[in-house]
Amino acid sequence: MFILKLQDREGKELNEGDLVAISNGKEFTFYCEVKFLEKEQAIAPFHTFSFHSFVKVDKLPENAIKSSEERCNIWYIPNAEEDKGADSFNRYLISWRECEIALEKRAFNIQKFK
Repeated sequence: MFILKLQDREGKELNEGDLVAISNGKEFTFYCEVKFLEKEQAIAPFHTFSFHSFVKVDKLPENAIKSSEERCNIWYIPNAEEDKGADSFNRYLISWRECEIALEKRAFNIQKFK
């Protein structure tokens, strides 16, 4: 049995319901609420993005546009803020299709204690 504690790249602890800014390696393009996806048995947005690309935020930017994604709360920023703290990783994000394939293959299987 394991206890999983999530942290952003600055070491701030993350809890369900927290908001994170997600970097694509150059800018903060997406924002997401940390959420357990019951059906998929995964934790959003960690099932989609690299762990090193998150920063906890207190609130969304005013220009954030809500996504139509129904499983979790995701927002897109049309004029994204530069990520000055990004490390040089070859690939920060996986494609949306790769994420769906991972969910279909049950690459993640997390059970939430109630």
